[in-house]
Amino acid sequence: MSPVDPARDLPRLLDAALADPSARAMEALLRWLLRAPPETGPVDRRAARLSSLAAAVAAHSRTDRLRIKLGEIWAHRSAVRLLAETGLPIHGTLIKEATERAVDRLVPRFESDADLYLMISRLPLTDTDALWVASRSDSDLAPWTPILAPLGKAVPDAARLVAVRASALGLGRALLDLRETTRDGESPFLRLPAAVDALATNPASPEAREGYAEVREGCGAALANADHALEVHGVSTDLLYQLELLRALRHRLDHLTGTLTGETSGSALGAELIRASVQQHGMRSLARQTMKRLALKVTEHTAETGEHYVVRDRREWEATSRSAAGGGALTAVTALVKYALAGAPLAPLVQGLAATVNYSAGFFVMQLAHFSLASKQPAMTGAALASVLGDRDDVVRQVELVAGITRSQVAATLGNVLATIPASVVIVALARWLGGEAPLGAEAAIHSVHSVHPFRSLTIPFAMVTGGFLWIASLAAGWAANWSAYRGLPQALEKQRGLWAIIGAERARWFGGWVDRNLSGLVGYLVLGFLLGFVPVVFDRFIGLGLEVRHVTLQAASLTLAAGSLYGTEAFHWGEVAWGALSIFLIGAANFGVSFVLALRTAARARDLGPAERRRLGAALRAAFRADPRRFLWRPRKPAGADPPLTATA
Repeated sequence: MSPVDPARDLPRLLDAALADPSARAMEALLRWLLRAPPETGPVDRRAARLSSLAAAVAAHSRTDRLRIKLGEIWAHRSAVRLLAETGLPIHGTLIKEATERAVDRLVPRFESDADLYLMISRLPLTDTDALWVASRSDSDLAPWTPILAPLGKAVPDAARLVAVRASALGLGRALLDLRETTRDGESPFLRLPAAVDALATNPASPEAREGYAEVREGCGAALANADHALEVHGVSTDLLYQLELLRALRHRLDHLTGTLTGETSGSALGAELIRASVQQHGMRSLARQTMKRLALKVTEHTAETGEHYVVRDRREWEATSRSAAGGGALTAVTALVKYALAGAPLAPLVQGLAATVNYSAGFFVMQLAHFSLASKQPAMTGAALASVLGDRDDVVRQVELVAGITRSQVAATLGNVLATIPASVVIVALARWLGGEAPLGAEAAIHSVHSVHPFRSLTIPFAMVTGGFLWIASLAAGWAANWSAYRGLPQALEKQRGLWAIIGAERARWFGGWVDRNLSGLVGYLVLGFLLGFVPVVFDRFIGLGLEVRHVTLQAASLTLAAGSLYGTEAFHWGEVAWGALSIFLIGAANFGVSFVLALRTAARARDLGPAERRRLGAALRAAFRADPRRFLWRPRKPAGADPPLTATA
């Protein structure tokens, strides 16, 4: 069909539909209609254009033939696909669906001119168009009822198709395993196709309606039970995707069966198809719900860890300080090894891997020795705070948790820094005593002191990037906890007979508990070691963009080692060291702020918390800080056990 201007040549469009009745002809007519914006005021130009189109069809010289041809377009076999698949994912896994959509956006696909499903996907539809269609009255649609009749005849087959697909998905092994109290054969999804077929065959039958209503209610209960099971167990991306797809199929089935029984109008079904088509156009809509629910589970596992990093009383302040002191002393050794690796004649790839091993090994020792690292905590505690934000009415509890988080960070930072500085001084003294020279060469030491200046270097931006690294590591820790829970890994290890044969049943049970306690932390530290050690080498040596990590504890150790190596020489200047000390404070604030805000933002989005809740919390925090700054920055006044613990709620 030759190109036409639908905005100026309606008679020509109708003649084209008469000569070549295909979806392309119908698309041209719909585009002509869509060019008039929908309005809700006294004058609706699109409604006026719809009336003009109906009048033009009625006034056409071959009106009867034209109505038949327009009806033939809607009678195409793709009508069932239009009703059953528009806006719904085709594949049963998120990766396959995302891949196909990405390829379709980049690589052209041959499209049949008669396919109604493809016609709808080509139209420039918006959510406003769906609202406009839903608002059409029966009198608006009356002229089009005979023309759209073939589409209505496709509704029963579309309902049967959607029912079969929902049944197959609901009977998948992963979803059946979520029903722990019933047998597989009792699943309502097993009876869904038969119930829908009976309703499609005789929509007026009371028995068919009651049978379908019973099965539909059972399917809803099964989905609710699945959600409850997910609150207890971990989840996978594919499992969440399948649950969201099953809900979408059930929603579409409601519209189709409602149309069959007369409970849903044709305009409501049309609006549903338009709304679904709009969502299908974007890649973002495909994964939004799946990723939100996965983020929720990950942040819930992260929040469980974050609860251990909240200081509520003096005992917890002292415990955090002692744990941080051990982490600070260990970091001094990690910083010394970092300098040794940086000065070694290693290829970039080997150097990056070596730095990763150095950081990860130090972090692993921290995890196993129950030491803590400053600024790793905020990403964990941000998730714990978001879980409390779910209780929108308990502002007092939210403020107290924020105060506990900031106290924890102050205690951890002070413990890290105040331990790593003397530990680094001891390393310098031992190096001079045993080897007769400083641990760092003059060039490396001078560079370390100068590169940390807060205003003459990119230290603060680097510290903000490091805060992002800390947040990513916390997500990895939460993902590992979720993956372990989903697979039941600790329990599986405890009962693994092959492991029993190697280390014995008692040690296998101990190992399962050890994995449960440490896997999340070890994975988070491994990712953090990779980000701190390997990523900067990639940016600097492979890409040519100088990127350096600025972690408050590592930088305090590095500055002390550098200053101690320069002490007593002409290159040592107290002023430069003082600027470096100020920079340590700013680095800690940047590490804490970025990682905490990113973690809180992720968890808040997963719980659908809007700006109003965040503004309310901000106002409460400002008022509480003005009233008592010490509450947020120093050891709590109350003794241990004065208040009940603020356990995060899911």
